[in-house]
Amino acid sequence: MNNVVDFIRRNGLHDGDRLPPERELAEALGISRRALREQLTELELAGQLWRERRIGTVLGRRRAATMPGIDRKLMRASPDEILESRLTMEPAIAALAATKATEADLARIGNCMRRTAEVSGDELWVQWDGAFHLAIAEATRNDVLVALTAAFNAARATTRWRSMRVAVITPEKRRRSVAHHRAILDALLGRRPEEAMQAMQHHLLGVRSNLAD
Repeated sequence: MNNVVDFIRRNGLHDGDRLPPERELAEALGISRRALREQLTELELAGQLWRERRIGTVLGRRRAATMPGIDRKLMRASPDEILESRLTMEPAIAALAATKATEADLARIGNCMRRTAEVSGDELWVQWDGAFHLAIAEATRNDVLVALTAAFNAARATTRWRSMRVAVITPEKRRRSVAHHRAILDALLGRRPEEAMQAMQHHLLGVRSNLAD
């Protein structure tokens, strides 16, 4: 197998673990360093690893400030409470991202948006939907907002949320959500903070409506 993801699984690597240096990893996989870099870039855009000179390639997302008390409360919160919190915060996060995002940030957000349109199955959808929202928060360069968004994602990955989604989310609702993502991305690309705020609010109101149906 010459796939980085397969290498990670075969070797039992987890978030926080480092991959071997590029030359060594390319030899182990039997591929060129160019092909390896393409895979690593794809995984980095998906938020599954990060790279930094002198540190190397590390699995997982770069850690922002953690908020243990907030994390615990979110895990116990009801879906209504979490959606109300997201509606209060995420439109403002999108507006801030529209003014601060770099070209690399926008590429990452766009990649996540495209993946939400391509994947099938609840697990992959949740992964890429969460990655989309987290990438927007990361574009603000505000570790507190990143940590809160990551905590929202963790809460949405619980069994309670998963069973609720399976019961109510249809292919048509998912297509509408992708259209909302496109509208958010378009506002970010255009550096239009007010429009980004409104698009995110519209999206989250749609999420609340989907779960209530």
